[in-house]
Amino acid sequence: MLLGQLLLESNLGTRKEIKRLFKDGKILVNQQVVYEFGTVVDPSWMTITVDEVPLETNITHTYYIAHKPKGYVSANKDAQFPTVLDLIAPEDNPGNLSISGRLDRDAHGLVFLTNNGQLHYILQQPKFDIEKTYRVTVNGLMDGKMVAAFEAGVVFEDGTVCKPATLDILTASAQSSTGIVRISQGQRHQIKKMFLACGVKVTDLFRQKIGPLDLGDLPEGAYRSLNETEKLAVMDMFLLYNRRNG
Repeated sequence: MLLGQLLLESNLGTRKEIKRLFKDGKILVNQQVVYEFGTVVDPSWMTITVDEVPLETNITHTYYIAHKPKGYVSANKDAQFPTVLDLIAPEDNPGNLSISGRLDRDAHGLVFLTNNGQLHYILQQPKFDIEKTYRVTVNGLMDGKMVAAFEAGVVFEDGTVCKPATLDILTASAQSSTGIVRISQGQRHQIKKMFLACGVKVTDLFRQKIGPLDLGDLPEGAYRSLNETEKLAVMDMFLLYNRRNG
């Protein structure tokens, strides 16, 4: 959440008074002075002091990595299909989780769920260049020309030019090929459209990573909290946001 908003909710003064604390260098996060009201923090992970007094708050955020099976939709509710949120046990669901990095119903792999609105925003915005990694199978040949097209930026029929991406071919034949794709965009159906523009159709789409968050060997349909390494990686995302918006 935004640090200034956290201080307001902690009743540490009016907005004007809190902005003065920032300006005077009275607010530290992890022992570093911060000056921006809009600094992103998670008080459950970070040490925050205001005029040398540690901030005490019961505000926490929830973070889960889940392994979405095929057939599930990336929605809070659906009248026809099970949703990603149905994977979360009721006792583990605070009731306000958002899905970052949605997957189509016929795709599977890593989805990230959080009730930290600012992190959700960071992950959803292409300007932050959060790379996503997929294993993709298509119904035709992957070749060097396709690799070059991905590197140059695939062009759709409507003239849309994708950001440069990488394609590493694992297996290749005229009937079926599999490769690893890394993109930093998140347009609707983007990977499927990229391969269609290259003359083949995606038959399987599996997401392994979102930025530093890796599905690893998490079983299909299961979910877990972040480990300590991943928490540090998320804090790095906060720092990236803060640098770009400071």
